[in-house]
Amino acid sequence: MPFGINIRASGYAAPFWALVDQAASLEVQPTIRALAYAPHITLAKYDVDAGEITTAVDALAKTPSLSLTFDKLGSFDPGFLILWAAPRPTQALLELHACTHAFIDPSRCKLPYRPGHWTPHCSIALRVADNRHRDARRLLASKFKPFTLTFDVVDGVASPPITILAERALANGADQSGLVRK
Repeated sequence: MPFGINIRASGYAAPFWALVDQAASLEVQPTIRALAYAPHITLAKYDVDAGEITTAVDALAKTPSLSLTFDKLGSFDPGFLILWAAPRPTQALLELHACTHAFIDPSRCKLPYRPGHWTPHCSIALRVADNRHRDARRLLASKFKPFTLTFDVVDGVASPPITILAERALANGADQSGLVRK
């Protein structure tokens, strides 16, 4: 079973949920609200022991929280269409991703989450209906007002369904240079 390491936004996220609700109309069944899980960015998915995930989460908790601005939409198509909001790249986010792989060997990570392959994203729909792809492309091309979320929790999860194995608050403060490495 793969385990994920995520950062979550536990506070205000109304603009994100508005996008989720808009995208849900393109799905056979809404997927994101059904998760009952806050907006998140998956840093890595590993095939490892659950204890290794907890150890990494504990270490990453020393990292400052991150405020990320989302200003565009994107998609993946691994045989079905997934829609997501993309954060503006920040050095702090890229360093947090690198830090995650300093605790667990990246060769044990699922390829899309490895260094050099990872696309930071916050999913808004996990399975667009086949007959709604044209509408999804219109949504992807549309403009929306950028919004900012503060990611203040790191967790380790098993899925599906999402089961939180370990969660820790990220350190408070605007200084995002204090990333902890192994």
